[in-house]
Amino acid sequence: MKSRYDNIFWGILLILAAGLTWAQQQGWVGQFFTPQFWMLAFAGLSVVFFIRYLFAGLRFWGWLFPVSLFAALAGMIWLATSHNYHDAVIAAPFFGAIAIPFLVAFSIDFRKNWWALIQALTSLLFGGMVIFGDRLPGQVIGAGFMFAIAIPFLTVYFVNRKYAWALIPGFIMVAVGEITLLGSFLNQWAGGFVLFIISAPFFYVYFKQANCWWALIPAGILASIGVNALLTVPLLGSFAQSTLPVGIMFLGWAATFAWLWRQREKSPTAWARILATVCGILAFILLVVGSLTTYGFTLALIVGGLILIYFGLRPRKEAFTK
Repeated sequence: MKSRYDNIFWGILLILAAGLTWAQQQGWVGQFFTPQFWMLAFAGLSVVFFIRYLFAGLRFWGWLFPVSLFAALAGMIWLATSHNYHDAVIAAPFFGAIAIPFLVAFSIDFRKNWWALIQALTSLLFGGMVIFGDRLPGQVIGAGFMFAIAIPFLTVYFVNRKYAWALIPGFIMVAVGEITLLGSFLNQWAGGFVLFIISAPFFYVYFKQANCWWALIPAGILASIGVNALLTVPLLGSFAQSTLPVGIMFLGWAATFAWLWRQREKSPTAWARILATVCGILAFILLVVGSLTTYGFTLALIVGGLILIYFGLRPRKEAFTK
């Protein structure tokens, strides 16, 4: 029955719109069709649809689309006739009108309708771009767009901690936003820090959920590439030009696969020994070649000292048998 009454409601509105259009074309009521008339007409339609929404129930948030859109049209006409706003700002209410129903959907059931936050924030961002597009640098607008996409995914995780996977796209969008925002300020260092940001959710997923052993692979690989990116900046001089940064990167990869191989009794990772061995051999060769330089020799001494300190501080097995 509700669907039948809705069809009648829409049918009457369309017939009235057709009648007004025909009357205007005939010149019978043209003098009444001023911008103020349409502003009041759209505002009235917004009120009518809002009443229909209240009768339908708060959970039927789809009825808010005509409510907000007609209200936006009335606001756009008011902005256009006030002559105090430029053309771009006049279009801003349209994007806000699209966002409102999605925000209501999210607030009604944020666990089920988390996806609505993506559309809402994207629409609001477009509205902000329309308003401030000629006042803000392009990288700020681009970064804001990436952050707006990241927020819903991060919200999904904080709403339900079982969805740890949502951290991955969320942090990737944050990292892309960081590149866009800081790339011009931290040209030399931005790449490494961004890779650390992207690797962080993979590390978290690996240590948070025991069955997600696969997450350690992109985590270790990206973090090692990030270290390589930081060690190859021109500021480090000849050290950056040597084979040591690449050797350290392969050493990180070898450590990643070696750690996975150690988990072979709980996870299907026995194959990781092959990759750990290959990466370890490459790391050894590159580090030896790099150690021929002054920086390489110094680094080798530091690594050797740290290894000796580690084994010196490591508890002995007999300490546990007493």
